[in-house]
Amino acid sequence: MSWGVMAGQFGWGGLIDEDWRKGPWTAEEDRMLIEYVRLHGEGRWNSVARLAGLKRNGKSCRLRWVNYLRPDLKRGQITPHEESIILELHARWGNR
Repeated sequence: MSWGVMAGQFGWGGLIDEDWRKGPWTAEEDRMLIEYVRLHGEGRWNSVARLAGLKRNGKSCRLRWVNYLRPDLKRGQITPHEESIILELHARWGNR
């Protein structure tokens, strides 16, 4: 018996959705997610995926937002000050 059939029989249909899109995000999907979060805020990522009209799961939406789309996300090289903080903390705490 396939997982899809079992999910349907036991009411787990929401867990297995073969219509979910996988792979690279498109510019249109990014735009839809940015617009939705701008209007409604972060959180409840499973709802965001559904209400924004995206064919992605909530975890995928959250990771895309946190790692790539957040407006306050810093990109590029770390500053010398940031590097000194990292080295100081590493000397104090090691590789924990």
